[in-house]
This record gives sequence, C-alpha cells and structure tokens, in this order.
Amino acid sequence: MSHSAEPAPAQQAPRGMSPQVRDAVRRQLTAMAAEDDRLMREVHALPGAAHRRQHLYGACALHTAELRHLVNYHGWPTAVLVGGEASVAALKILLHAPESDRAFVLSCCGLIQAAVAEGACDTAYGAYAHDLSAVRQGRRQRYGTQVDPRLLRPYPIEDPEGVEARRSAVGLPPLSGELAAHQRRRLLIS
Repeated sequence: MSHSAEPAPAQQAPRGMSPQVRDAVRRQLTAMAAEDDRLMREVHALPGAAHRRQHLYGACALHTAELRHLVNYHGWPTAVLVGGEASVAALKILLHAPESDRAFVLSCCGLIQAAVAEGACDTAYGAYAHDLSAVRQGRRQRYGTQVDPRLLRPYPIEDPEGVEARRSAVGLPPLSGELAAHQRRRLLIS
C-alpha cells in the first residue's frame, strides 16, 4: 500500500492530543507495522515454520490490541490526527488483525468509511475498509484489495469485469499489477 493520505488543508487535528502524544502514537504505529511486515516476510520465507506463524499471529494480536486502545481513546488514526505514514501503518495493522477480532475490525471499517466521507482519509482507505469488512463477513469484495495469502489471488470479487474501473476511481493501481507485485515479493523471500 503506497497511498499516503494527506489531510485537506482546512482540517485540523482533533483537540486533546498534544504534540508529544501525537509523536508517540506515530512512533508506536509505525514500529508495530514494521514489525508485522518483518514477521510476514519471515513467515513467507519459511512457510513450513509453524513457530514463526505462531509468533506472527501473536504479534498481530498484540498490535491489534494496542490499536484498539488507541482507537478507543483517540478515534481512528487519520492522517489529520497522526500523519500519513502512521495512518497507513494503522491500516496495515488492521488488515493483519486476527479473525477473532472481527467486531473490532468491522467497527474500524465504519470509522474509516466515515473518515473518508469527511475527507480525513484517502479514498483508497475506504476501498480497503469496504473489502476487509466484506471478506470478514463472507461477502464478495468490491475492489480486490484482499488477497488470499496461500493462493496469491484476490478473494471473490463482485462484478469482476468492473473492478479495474472501481479501483481507478479510488486511486488504486490496476489489480493485475498488484497481484504481480505480490508474486514478486513472494519470490524474493523464498
């Protein structure tokens, strides 16, 4: 995900978050997302290593719990609130949340959709939130952002013929390019 959501010029960060807290939240979110990425690479490098998968799942559960605390206290960490990089990191953490945290994931997807509508998050965030919510509920996704990690193919998509137009409308690159990037990453770490 390379989209950085920069806030609209007229928006300001919500009151109540001091610059020191904002910086601490930024550091925490980016560090957690970096650890998720590192562990994901390790798991894919040795897919038979069950202990690495367990470590990854444990880290994702811990990061989700920390994200839950942040969201409960500050709301969804939009670019307006914590900056673009940390907001992307929060979305990555949410995308890796365990299946057991479905209620929290769906709640965050609603918060993201509201933030997109308010202009506090990039429209691509809304696409990721919609698809994550749909897949977690056993429905077809709309934008093809959710990929089965074993098959490296998107989970089922509603109206697959229109997916490229929908992706383009929200600023996402073509699906074929994204799938090729998944394949390249898998080849690089195997």
